[in-house]
Amino acid sequence: MQINIGSNSIHWLCEGIEDDDLSLLAPTEANVHAALRAPKRRHDWLLGRRVAKRLIHAVLLAQLGSAPPLHEIVVLSHPDGWPQVTLPTLGPAAPPLTLSISHSRDRAFCALTFGEGRPLGCDLEAVEPRSPGFVADYFTADERALMAAAPADQQPTLANAIWSGKEAALKAIRRGLAEDTRLVTCLPEMAEDYDGWRPLRYVWEQVDRDLPALIGRWREVDGFVMTLAAAGAR
Repeated sequence: MQINIGSNSIHWLCEGIEDDDLSLLAPTEANVHAALRAPKRRHDWLLGRRVAKRLIHAVLLAQLGSAPPLHEIVVLSHPDGWPQVTLPTLGPAAPPLTLSISHSRDRAFCALTFGEGRPLGCDLEAVEPRSPGFVADYFTADERALMAAAPADQQPTLANAIWSGKEAALKAIRRGLAEDTRLVTCLPEMAEDYDGWRPLRYVWEQVDRDLPALIGRWREVDGFVMTLAAAGAR
């Protein structure tokens, strides 16, 4: 799947559970997987890599006319946590890619764009109730006001769209939840456009930091909320 956000062409894929298949891993990835002690962590890690590799393979095939097999697409984490893609068998012909990965329950969501180090984040959340204490602790004043004004039946979806949008934005600046979630205000709109995606507006709350302008999109599918954050014009 593909969506244009500003001047960015974002490719994305969301898929559910399958049998754990270790044959898709490169040797370096297999070592990382084997070192993960918790079965759920191993499963989630492998699920994210499988969906990411399928997305990368499909995009390269469409753009270049050929693509390496999955075990020759390497997705490892930077020391600070974000995913990095290498295509060792392509050598100098390998295009630079920016990738984001998220998972929730037994589903993974990945987003990809060409170019290295681009502001890009994606997040996936199962729609579930968020307590008043959660909203008070993690949401900004404008987000809380948006929640208060929404009809009761929209509030669970809206709360998860806000939370998911925050995670996508913080991934886009490669900080994740190392940052206070109130660094960014995330305001999802209910009007639907952009091929099933709805607008999501971002406002950074700290103006003394060099933070990229972001454009967001969100959608709800099968009880999950998906969000994207990508670079926008200043």
